[in-house]
Amino acid sequence: MRQKGTQIFLAICNSQRMLESDFVWSLLNNLTQYWPWEIFRAGHPWDVVRNNAAIDHFLHYSKADVFVKMDVDQVYPPNYFLDMVVLVESYGMIGPVIYDRHERNEFKTLAFANKVSASSWLDVSDGVGIKSYPYTHTNNFYHRRVLERIPPPWYEAELREDGLERANHVDYDFLDKVKEYNPGQECWINHDVVVEHIADVKGNREFYRKHKGDSGG
Repeated sequence: MRQKGTQIFLAICNSQRMLESDFVWSLLNNLTQYWPWEIFRAGHPWDVVRNNAAIDHFLHYSKADVFVKMDVDQVYPPNYFLDMVVLVESYGMIGPVIYDRHERNEFKTLAFANKVSASSWLDVSDGVGIKSYPYTHTNNFYHRRVLERIPPPWYEAELREDGLERANHVDYDFLDKVKEYNPGQECWINHDVVVEHIADVKGNREFYRKHKGDSGG
């Protein structure tokens, strides 16, 4: 039986046309447990446009109180909505532990000390309870009041002088805006909820702990 709670707006922000079964079933299993909800996905090829379109639709066309940003290359644990939605009213913005893809023999949790250096990642895998971090993945749960205070555009991409690559990290800059327009707001992580990345090497807590000594972590 589904448990009724705060209405949530699920923003699917990837551009992939094909969906992995792991994502589909993890989403469906959560949707059978929780309601009311609505799903939105923008089809634009640029991630910044997709993210902004989702927030715009949430603020202007949805009655939901909680914005949930999700990606189709991730696997969501049982009770994801049940465990997280109840926290948003108190914390304003809160996310799970998210494991990045395994690259160059490194396997990281997506939390960072600063946005200057890509090597500033923080090992939060063995954390307990709810703690704040300077920067996290932006696939978080946001209360409406937090996003309402931020003027558009919410996500912005800047280019280098040669126009060939981005000059900023759009997630970090978005989190800066969240904190700027919501004084006192922090980036909270619930260590009891873990999201995996879909990749050739499974991005989860068990794999990370097993290989932690060989990954530079």
